[in-house]
Amino acid sequence: MKTFTAVIEQNPQLQTTKGQKLVPAVAASAREILALLSAATAATIIVMLVVWLAGLEISNILGAASWGLGLIFLGLAVDNREPTAFLQLITGVALLALAGLQSRVSPDYIIFSGVIVAIWVAAVLLRRLR
Repeated sequence: MKTFTAVIEQNPQLQTTKGQKLVPAVAASAREILALLSAATAATIIVMLVVWLAGLEISNILGAASWGLGLIFLGLAVDNREPTAFLQLITGVALLALAGLQSRVSPDYIIFSGVIVAIWVAAVLLRRLR
């Protein structure tokens, strides 16, 4: 029977350099995950609130709120000099159109307005938390 001997190094000092490089990466990743989670939570809460409000039979108040949000987005687009001004302009026009559809066709169009606003809130919150 043949036996092989293996030399096992006894290094009393631990190699912690890899662990030190890994911890900042994990911390950065955790910040990104928490920012994404908080943005998704805020958007979900807004959508659920709007769906709940759509069932309360207060379509006149919700239409006025949607109209006001459209005017706010148009004001932000006029005041903004960044490339997001075009997106704010489109959002303002879409919210005004959805407010008109809500008053003429169906009060359920407020849900689409809420989804648009939730997307904006999530995007702004994600950008601020990063």
